[in-house]
Amino acid sequence: MKITNRKTGHTFNASPKEAADFFYAKNAKGNFINTSEDYLIQDPNTEISNIKFCCACLAMLALGYGSFYLFLQFNY
Repeated sequence: MKITNRKTGHTFNASPKEAADFFYAKNAKGNFINTSEDYLIQDPNTEISNIKFCCACLAMLALGYGSFYLFLQFNY
């Protein structure tokens, strides 16, 4: 995950856990130190194409139908 400061342009790489710790850090008064409005978050691994999504939906539908069919075959 690539995090860029919008004001300074400084960029650094962080894992999702490091990014969560970074954005949810609080000061002594309990206020958040880093707001997500000040940073641009880029994660190239989160994009799923429409074709992959449709294939996954069809596969889950086929598996659901198959499991229901087998349930009826074995129990009745």
